Amino acid sequence: MPHRWAMEDMRLAKRYPHDSRPRGVFITATDTGVGKTLVASALVACLSQRGLDVGVMKPVETGASRSVKTQSDGARLRRAAGSHDPMAEVCPYVFRLPVAPLSAARAEGTTVRVATIMRAFRALCQKHALVVVEGVGGVHVPITASLNVSDIIYRMKLPAVVVGQSGLGGINHALLTLHALRRRKIPIVALVLNRPRPLRTKTARVQEQSTMSLLRRLAVVPVVGPLPYSSSVNRNWNEGLVRLAGTAPITKLARLVLARIIHEGSSRKRADEKRDGHSEARGLAPPSAAVPVPLLRRGQAPKRRAPVPNRMSKG
Repeated sequence: MPHRWAMEDMRLAKRYPHDSRPRGVFITATDTGVGKTLVASALVACLSQRGLDVGVMKPVETGASRSVKTQSDGARLRRAAGSHDPMAEVCPYVFRLPVAPLSAARAEGTTVRVATIMRAFRALCQKHALVVVEGVGGVHVPITASLNVSDIIYRMKLPAVVVGQSGLGGINHALLTLHALRRRKIPIVALVLNRPRPLRTKTARVQEQSTMSLLRRLAVVPVVGPLPYSSSVNRNWNEGLVRLAGTAPITKLARLVLARIIHEGSSRKRADEKRDGHSEARGLAPPSAAVPVPLLRRGQAPKRRAPVPNRMSKG
C-alpha cells in the first residue's frame, strides 16, 4: 500500500497532466565523492517503491568499465529503478580513467558528443513518467572542450538537486554551487547534505550542527538532511539502499521532487492556455499542443484517445 503522501501526489499528478517536455530531476553535487550516487539511487528506490515509473541516466561515467557492470554508478541506478533500459541509454559514455570526462575521453582518443547524450535522454523521457539523471562531479566539471555539467542540465531543462557534505567545508562548497546554478537560471529543488563518515568526536558533531544551521539560513532552498552515515551501505549496497530509501530525509526529498514536477506541469498548462487564449482573441488558430502525458504508476497503461471524426467525409 503506497504511503498517504504518495497517493496524494498521484492524485495531483492526474489532476495536472504534463506535456511531453522533460519531467524529472538532475542530481549534481558540490564535489566528487560526497554521495551523489547514493542520494540519486535512494531517491529512485523511494519513488519506485511508491509505484512511480522512474527512468535513470548517468550521461558520463569515469573510472569505470563496461565489463564490471555491477560496480558502476549507472548499473546501481538502473538496479535501484528495476529498469531494463539498455545501458547505452542509461550511460552513453563510460571511461576507464578516473578523471574529468574531457580528459578521460581524450585519453581514449574520443570525444563526448552532447547530441548522443540528449538523444538517449529523450528516449528515456518517452518511456518513463519521470527521469532521474545523475551528473559527474560538480557543475563546472568539463564534459567537452566548450561545455560543462551545468550546460547539460540547462539543455535537459531539468531542475537540480545539489548534494553536499554536512561537515566542515560544506558551507562554502554548497553556496558556490547554488550560485553557479542560479546564474544559469537552473531551478533548484533542494540541497541535500550527506554525512559521508561517522561523527566520532564532539568537535565533528558541533561542525555538522553549524553547517546545517547556517545553510538552512543562507541557502534559500529547502535543505534536506543530514543523511545518516550507514556502514551497511558499504557492506551491502542493495540492503543499505533499501533502508536509506525509507528514511525521513529521502522521503522528504521525494516529495519535493514530485511537488516541483507537478508545479511545473500546472504552470506550463496555464501558460499554454493563456497563449492559446491570446491567439484566439486575435483570430489566430492556437498552435498545436503536445499530447498531455500524466504521471503513470509502474505498469499502468495510458488511456486510449477516442478517434477524431473525419469532418471531410461525405454523408
